Amino acid sequence: MKGARADGGQRFALYRGNLTATWDKTLANAYPVLRQLVGEEFFGGLSRAYGMAHPSENADLNRFGAHFGAFLDTFPHAAGLPYLPDMARLEWALHRAHYAPSAAPLGAAELAALTPQQLERASLRLHPACALFESDWAVVALWRAHQDGAGAAFPTEMREPGYALVLRPQWKTRVLALGRAEHAALSALAAGDSFGAALDAAFDIEPQFELGAHLGRWMEHGLFVAIGLAAEPG
Repeated sequence: MKGARADGGQRFALYRGNLTATWDKTLANAYPVLRQLVGEEFFGGLSRAYGMAHPSENADLNRFGAHFGAFLDTFPHAAGLPYLPDMARLEWALHRAHYAPSAAPLGAAELAALTPQQLERASLRLHPACALFESDWAVVALWRAHQDGAGAAFPTEMREPGYALVLRPQWKTRVLALGRAEHAALSALAAGDSFGAALDAAFDIEPQFELGAHLGRWMEHGLFVAIGLAAEPG
């Protein structure tokens, strides 16, 4: 009987060890920069704590880390690095973008076919891989500094707001740094607002917002996949 209990304990310990290793590997794949920031040992502890608090509810392990940012918001041992939750949110947006469905982007000719009045009333649907991001911390700059070959400098001050768009123009995900006005315009479009309303949001923040330059950049990166035309006012 003792031998049976011992064997059962060994099997449970082996299972628990394998489960912990799976949690660590899965989260490390989704959060590579965060893992670099805290170190391998601390990240392993985070993985175990997160796995205990948020056991996987889906057979697809690619969804396992969905609550990691919210978990870090209240994890006391990470309080000394208050920007970690937002780094997790940025990396999760990249993770989701990698697995997002493909969609053919709009061409410049499709927008050029609209009259100025139609364009102002039109809604522009963003590519399914796109996700807007904002933080009170210099998370975008810190993430860029950790990318091989990027040549980006580490931020000298972390308490600095940052804005970005996560996208996947072809097969590789990217983080496109944005200004506050550009972020406001794209956020309005993402919410289903008209192109005119999106421009109003940008101009409220930056009266000299350069529409032509920004629209050209958006089209270059294939941000839009569909046009919705509102009915003309009666």
